[in-house]
Amino acid sequence: PDYLNYTITYDDGVEIEENHKVTAGTVETYKVRLEFKTDIEELPQAATIVTSLEPQYVQADSSAIEVYHPNRLYNVFKEEYNSGSGLVHEYSGEHKDSFTKNGTQKIYHWYADKTSSGNTKANQILDKNNVIFANHCWQMIRTTDTGGVKLIYNGETENNQCLTTRGKHIGYNSKLCLSLNDNYWYGTDYSYDPSTQKFSIAGTTEQKRWDDSTYSTLIGKYTCRSRSENGTCNPLYYIESYKDNYYAYEILLNDTSLYSQFGSLLYNADYNSPSSSGYMYGDTYKTEEMGSPISQSLSINNLLLSSSISFSSSYLYSKTINWDGTSYELVNPILGSNIPESSYVEYYTFRSESITSGEEPYYLVGEDYSWYRYVQLSATKQLDYYNILVGESISSNLDGTYSLSGTVSPISIRTWFTNYLSYKGKYTCGDATTTSCSNPRRIVDSTKTNYSYLDAGEKIMIAKTRNGLTLTDTLLVRKDEWYSDYNNYEDYKYTCNSDNAVCTEDTLRIIVSYKVTGYSYFPNHYFGSSVTWDGTNYTLVDPIDVEYYDDYSSISTHHYICISPGLKTCSEVAYIIYFNKNSNTNRYYITLQNGVLTIDSAIEGMFTKNTNNSIIKTGIDAWYKKYMLDYDNYIEDTIYCNDRSIETRGAWDANGGMPYSPLNYTWVYLSNNLNCPNITDQFSIYNSNARLSYKVGLITGVEMNILNNSIIRNTGTTYWLNTPNSFITGILYQVKVTEAGSISTAYPHNSYGIRPAISLKPGIKYDDGDGSKEHPYIIKTN
Repeated sequence: PDYLNYTITYDDGVEIEENHKVTAGTVETYKVRLEFKTDIEELPQAATIVTSLEPQYVQADSSAIEVYHPNRLYNVFKEEYNSGSGLVHEYSGEHKDSFTKNGTQKIYHWYADKTSSGNTKANQILDKNNVIFANHCWQMIRTTDTGGVKLIYNGETENNQCLTTRGKHIGYNSKLCLSLNDNYWYGTDYSYDPSTQKFSIAGTTEQKRWDDSTYSTLIGKYTCRSRSENGTCNPLYYIESYKDNYYAYEILLNDTSLYSQFGSLLYNADYNSPSSSGYMYGDTYKTEEMGSPISQSLSINNLLLSSSISFSSSYLYSKTINWDGTSYELVNPILGSNIPESSYVEYYTFRSESITSGEEPYYLVGEDYSWYRYVQLSATKQLDYYNILVGESISSNLDGTYSLSGTVSPISIRTWFTNYLSYKGKYTCGDATTTSCSNPRRIVDSTKTNYSYLDAGEKIMIAKTRNGLTLTDTLLVRKDEWYSDYNNYEDYKYTCNSDNAVCTEDTLRIIVSYKVTGYSYFPNHYFGSSVTWDGTNYTLVDPIDVEYYDDYSSISTHHYICISPGLKTCSEVAYIIYFNKNSNTNRYYITLQNGVLTIDSAIEGMFTKNTNNSIIKTGIDAWYKKYMLDYDNYIEDTIYCNDRSIETRGAWDANGGMPYSPLNYTWVYLSNNLNCPNITDQFSIYNSNARLSYKVGLITGVEMNILNNSIIRNTGTTYWLNTPNSFITGILYQVKVTEAGSISTAYPHNSYGIRPAISLKPGIKYDDGDGSKEHPYIIKTN
C-alpha cells in the first residue's frame, strides 16, 4: 500500500461490489490492475510483488445483487425486453434446459405478432439477432434457464457479414447406397479446393477394402472412392452405416448447399414406423398394409392374337400361302416397301428379307396404332384353325354336356378384331368347329386380341349363414348364372370358393361385394385379445373370428392376428394398428417377432433404447466434428428435446383402442411448452438414456412456434425441426419449417435443410457488432 495502487473489476470493466451474485455454472473473469503511486519520493532498489485474489463466496439470499454486463449475449435479450419494444417476451411456462442442474435464469425469446405491424417487428428482429461464432453465422432464438443463448445455424460468414445474398457452400446432401468393395483410400477429415471445386481426403488416411471384417473401422470416415491417396472428387462420400459385405450407406458432400443450412438430408430413411420420429431410436416396427378385401376373379383369360411392332418394309409378304404337306410357301411374295401405304394387314410373312417358305409363317390380322396384331401358324394348321365358333345361348344335353344354341356363327379372327365388342355375353367351346362341350365358355369381356370367360358349367357354393365352417342356407350357382344374376346375391356372405358346403379354416371367405366376374372377400382371420409365446410360436388368446373388419368394437380389444388365414398359432403375429372405417382399404399392422408379446413392449423398444442414430443426427455430428469441435468449450450442454410423448394411442392401445384412431404425439407443433417430460427424449451428452456425441442438436417445433411470426423463421427453403407430430394410417409426420417460414409437417424420408442448434455458455461475451446482418455480434473466443 505504500507504493502501489490497485483496482479489481470484471474483465469488461464493471466494478465489483459486495453481494454481487455469481450464478452457478457461469464463469467470471476478474481483471486486476496494479500501478505505482506517482508521489513516492524514493523507490526501493529491488522488490518482489506477490498478488493473490481470494473472493469470499456465501449462499445467495435476498441481499444478492444481479451483476449487469452490457456486452454479454444474454443481456441483448434482457435489454431489449426492458426497453419495452415488444420484440422480446419472457417465457413463464415449464422448462428444463440442462440435464445436470435446474436453471434459475429467466428465459427470453423473440416475439412478433401476426399483424402487419408484427411483420415489421419480425424484420426488426432479423436485424438484431445475428451472431458470428466459430466462423459461422447464427441467429439467436432464445435464452436458456442457465443463462446461455440458443442459436440456430445460418451459414458461413462472408466478409464478416451474414447477408442473405451469400452464395452456396459445402454441405452434406443426399444419401446413397454404393459399393466400396475395392481398395479405396479413406480419411478422418477432408479438404476442399475452391479453385478446382474438388474434395480430397485428409487427417489420418488409410487404404482398405470394405467388407465384414473392416467396415467398423471405416464408418465415420470420408472417401473419394479412389484407389489413389491423392484422388479428388465432387461429391465426397461420408460413410454413414453398414449394409452388407460389399455396400455401405453414404452421405454425399458437395458445394451446392444454400447459405442458411449446411445441407439437405432425410430426417430418417423410413416413414412407416414410429421409430422414424426419433433423433435416436431403438427397435423398428414397420407398418404393412393388409391386402384386404381381396379380389377373387372367377374368369379366365384367353389370348387370340399376339402383338408386335417389328414388321419391316424390307420383309417379303404375300396375300396367299400354300401348304405342300411339309411347309408353307408364300405365293408371289413382294417386298413390304412395294405394298401400298405400307400396310401389311391380311398379309403372310416369315419376317425375313429372303425366306419364302417354312413351317410357322405370320398372318397379320390388324393394325392398332403402331402395333400389328397377328397369329403365327403352326405346321399343318390353316388360318381357319384360329377362328372361333360363337353361339347366343347354350342348352343342356342332359349328359353333362352343353350345346351352343340360338344363332351359331363362325367368327374369323379378322372379324373378331374389328367387331370384338359384339361377342360379349355369348358362348363358345373355345375353337372353330366344336358346338358341344362339357364346359362351355361364357364370354364376359373382350378386346381386339383376347377375351375373358367364365366356365359356364362349373358351380360355386355361396351361403347366407354358417355354422362354424359349415355353410348353411346355401345356393349352388352355375357360373353361367353368376354372369347374369350376380347383383341378386348380396344376402349371401360366405363361400369356400368351391362347390363344397364345408370349408377349411383357410378356405372360408367372407364376401363383401359381388361383380360380374367374381367377388371381393376377407379371409377368415382369428383375432386374439393377447398372445402367448412358447419360444417358437405365438398362440392367440381368447380368439374370435370377426366376420367383418368394420366390427370395430370387437377389434378394439382383439388386435392380434396370425397373418395367414385360419391360424391361431404362428411364428409371427400381427398387431392391427389402423383401419379406415370409411372404406375397405387402409388396414395396417405391425409384426411382432422373437417373443415380443405386447404393443407396450413394441413401443418401449422403439422409443426408449436410443441405439440407432437418425440420418440427420449422423450428418449433424459429422459437421460438428469438422467445424465446431475446436470451440466446444464455449458451448453449453443443453437438452435437445425430441419429445415422443404419446397423447392418444388410438389403435396402439390393446385395451380398447379403436382401430380407426391414430397415434398422436403430445408435442403437436402449435404447443408452447418448453418442458421435455421423457428422460429418453432429453438428448444430452450427460444423459445415459439419450446420450449425444456432441453438444449440438435441432431446434424444436415449440421453440420456433413461440417466435409467433413466419418471417422470423423464413430462409426461403424448407428445413427440419426435431418434433414428431402424428402417425396416421401407417405414415409418420415430422415437423418442418416451410419455404415461407410457416410450421408444417412432412414425411421424415423427404430431404430438407439442416440447421443445427447450439447453446453458448452463460457469460459468453461479444467484442463488436449490433446484431444486424451487416454487423453481427462477434463472439469473443480468445
